[in-house]
Amino acid sequence: MSTEPLLKATGLRVSYGSFEVIKGVDLSVRDGAALAVIGPNGAGKSTLFKALTGEIATHGGKVMFRGRDVTQMPAHLRTAEGMGRTFQVSRVFQELTALSNVIVALESRMRCKGERRGSWWRAAPAPSVVGEAEELLAQLGIAHLRDETAAAISHGDRKRLELALALALEPKILMLDEPTAGMAPADRMKIVDLILAIRREKGVAVVMTEHDMDVIFMISDQVLVLNYGEVIASGSVEEVRSSPIVREVYLGKDMYHAAG
Repeated sequence: MSTEPLLKATGLRVSYGSFEVIKGVDLSVRDGAALAVIGPNGAGKSTLFKALTGEIATHGGKVMFRGRDVTQMPAHLRTAEGMGRTFQVSRVFQELTALSNVIVALESRMRCKGERRGSWWRAAPAPSVVGEAEELLAQLGIAHLRDETAAAISHGDRKRLELALALALEPKILMLDEPTAGMAPADRMKIVDLILAIRREKGVAVVMTEHDMDVIFMISDQVLVLNYGEVIASGSVEEVRSSPIVREVYLGKDMYHAAG
């Protein structure tokens, strides 16, 4: 078994014009682990995510994924390598049904891996593909929405559908950008339970940004704290929770004691 981290960034830098947004960030995530990236608004969390997933170019440093240098690799190829991704605003095919959304993701994975299900002239998806899609919807708790268009389902269910699309690609790591944003508390807890189940049952690593500290503390093994594009703290949940600089810059004493 490899001792190399699954995902590793060293000296990562991102600039918008002359303004440096990410300033020499280092991070690493091992197989099956969960890292939360937190920080005040404007700290650079979303920019860091985009750099790690290949959505934007870096201006310094290196990104390694599964032992390969992917710093110059575009986002779609990182996805094919096993980097799943969700977004603050769910990106699903609004006009398609929930089932068709997952089928599209499954067929994309099969094309990338050179798999074939059924005859090449088949117009409809193979029964095995439909079955796999239905199973994913059931795992995410939205099997009853299989024939509903994505545009017609609730915000929380769209988040679950987006997670199903990411899982259809059989990722080694899930990059989750604000997975519970805009959700009611009950829906938030359902997403937490889903992410924990995915980690437990599939062994998938997780990197996430999230404003809800309770969600972070329930899911994450490690926490990295950004402020103005720089890492001001990194370590276990307890180490970060007890860090005076983190409490001052981000958590605040009231939030810290509430979380404890």
